[in-house]
Amino acid sequence: MADPALATPADAARYGYDLPEQDAHALLERASARIRRAAGQTITVAEVAVRLPVEHGAVQLPAPPVRTVHGVRDIAPDGTARDVEGWGWDGVRLAGLGSALLVEVAYSRGYDPVPAGIVELTCQVAHRLANTSPGMEWGVRQQSIDNYSVTYAVEQLDAAGDLLPGELRSLERDLGVRNVWMVETL
Repeated sequence: MADPALATPADAARYGYDLPEQDAHALLERASARIRRAAGQTITVAEVAVRLPVEHGAVQLPAPPVRTVHGVRDIAPDGTARDVEGWGWDGVRLAGLGSALLVEVAYSRGYDPVPAGIVELTCQVAHRLANTSPGMEWGVRQQSIDNYSVTYAVEQLDAAGDLLPGELRSLERDLGVRNVWMVETL
């Protein structure tokens, strides 16, 4: 099942973005997909499981914010797993992992509700997508009709499929610097 859009048509209207009514949901879903891809996370609440090496009896969980830790399993070198008892979560680190070298942690992470800055950014990107000249997304460099001609900057062509630099800065302001982790959504 696809992740829900990070904003609704009502959000777009509230922020002053005029999206075509028949395409509003699709545009917001496309914008949400681009934002999630740039963020490297789902942003909304998700159940995840991740394997992490233990350092000094503790691990730091990736993809904040962490909502709830459901369980911790010690993964032995032969691949067998056993539940870890007595661990503790302080909001930053998961500690009390004993002699474990590798653990698998199941937890809930994400935002509910989605931060207002991300909602507004989603609406902004959807608005840009709605107003992208036909052909530009497919790499058309120049269009001419009779004596009228328009040429797109290479930078615009490169950004047509992703977030623009200012949009990336806005995303970083709201979510922090991106860290790359391999996270399995349950």
